[in-house]
Amino acid sequence: MGQSATDAGETAAGAPTLAPAAGEARAPEGALELPRRRRRKPKGLIWYAFVGPAFALLVLFVGYPTFQTFRQSFYEQVGTQQKFAGTTQFSQLFHGGTLWHALENTVLLGTAYLAVVLPLAVVLASLLNKVRRGATPLKVIYFLPQLTSSVAVAIIFNYVFQPDWGLLNGALHRFGVSSTPLWLADPRLSFTGSRAAVTILAVWAGVGYFILIVLAGLQSIPVELYEAAAIDGANVFQIWRRITLPSLRPTFVFLIVTGAFDAMSRFADLWTLGGPGGSPAGSLQSIVVLLFQTGFESGNANRAAAIAVILFTLMLLVTVASFRTILASEFTGRRRKRTA
Repeated sequence: MGQSATDAGETAAGAPTLAPAAGEARAPEGALELPRRRRRKPKGLIWYAFVGPAFALLVLFVGYPTFQTFRQSFYEQVGTQQKFAGTTQFSQLFHGGTLWHALENTVLLGTAYLAVVLPLAVVLASLLNKVRRGATPLKVIYFLPQLTSSVAVAIIFNYVFQPDWGLLNGALHRFGVSSTPLWLADPRLSFTGSRAAVTILAVWAGVGYFILIVLAGLQSIPVELYEAAAIDGANVFQIWRRITLPSLRPTFVFLIVTGAFDAMSRFADLWTLGGPGGSPAGSLQSIVVLLFQTGFESGNANRAAAIAVILFTLMLLVTVASFRTILASEFTGRRRKRTA
């Protein structure tokens, strides 16, 4: 009996199989049995394993310091203890004139920087786009100041803009200019004052980055548009106005937003040229310089945290305003073109 049951449970190939129970349907002869499905392990867990370390570092070095900055801005140092003070730090900042003066300098320097560097980058990128041979060395030359240390650039420009023995005023003397500008010693809002000098420095250091971004935008414009415009009889100015500038609008939006952030976070060159007080007469004291001076020179960490919260709020407002106005209209225009 045992031998016959074993023989009945074997297949033609000699592999043993389990005999079906009573009342269970038998598979037809010659049919292959399908393997049982194995339980699939959740594949999403492996992605969490890759993202986890980066997220932990982000929380540790960004999230936690940001939370501590907000928390510390509502406290004040009393002896060796931190005492909750509510909005005292913010009210003292807004009622004083130092914060408003630093905000004014930040806005003026940022506006002057964008007003000069963006048109200059468009002109130079348009000329560079027409160069067929030797364009790569020119790109490297234009971009080299962006790779140079900001402190080293500020030290060199400090020598260039010295009113008595500086390189620029020395060249003006040789050309017969007797009354030379004071540059870094002049706190007035003029084209030859301290703000103009640091704006020239910032334009020299940042124009290479703007040129490369604008050049990438120019090279992304289809050549067929220029060819069709030339066939229709459009001149160079009409082509530049009707095709080039509208096509570069996303590039301009990107450069304006990122340039505004860079202008609000300038520190190294202003600190090197103007010192902790932003001399002369506080004309070079931006909000970041004021933050550093309050936290490290004066030792008031709570007041510095309040300034950092104000700077964070300003950047957030600029981001939201840019998205709600410029960026939102850009995305809406693209969607309309696609649907049409």
